[in-house]
Amino acid sequence: MPQKELIKKKEISYDLPGRELKLCVVENIEALITDVNDPDKVPCWADIWPAAYGLARYLWEEVHFPPGARVLELGTGLGLPGIVCSLKGAQAVLSDFNPLALELAHENARRNGADVELLLEDWRTFACREKFDYLLAADILYEPRLNPFLGEIFCRNLKPGGKLFVSHPERRVTADFLEEWYNPRFFTQQKILREVELEGTLLPCYDIAIHILKFLPEKQAKRV
Repeated sequence: MPQKELIKKKEISYDLPGRELKLCVVENIEALITDVNDPDKVPCWADIWPAAYGLARYLWEEVHFPPGARVLELGTGLGLPGIVCSLKGAQAVLSDFNPLALELAHENARRNGADVELLLEDWRTFACREKFDYLLAADILYEPRLNPFLGEIFCRNLKPGGKLFVSHPERRVTADFLEEWYNPRFFTQQKILREVELEGTLLPCYDIAIHILKFLPEKQAKRV
């Protein structure tokens, strides 16, 4: 795992309607790769990906959290969607398996006046048993070997009546997993598309799919 002192950071701005966020990202991502053949050692957490921007904007514009709502972001990376939830009044928990990611996510939260909790967890050995009102999964269902672990977390850590938000840039592997995993007896599902425009990236525009899955209450699920 790369050492903290090797990280070079830069600040970027991200504009939401009525709010400018100041975010820290890693400038020298390639220097942090220690083994390209080991997904655990490729620092995907060190940048903010288009699907995170798309989900963050959707949450900011469309979701109104009831008082006391608890949100868990899985694979938070630099924390953008979870931070947005906190700024909208939710109790946000940012989780990742990489302590450096959590440290930078916490820094981003402080920069923007967001109060968040941190949770160091690996999906393969996920020990948290708290049930949350909302789960966030921004472009994390891309590794077939890990996706089944996430499917278990979705079911175990989402409250009945709670909502799961999954965003991705129309990844086939993500869509295939959700199609196989989704069970209409226990969930309702809505899919929307959002266009994300980013300057200084490989592509200027991305089509982001956002799946909104509601975990049916037990009595309602039995009637389906």
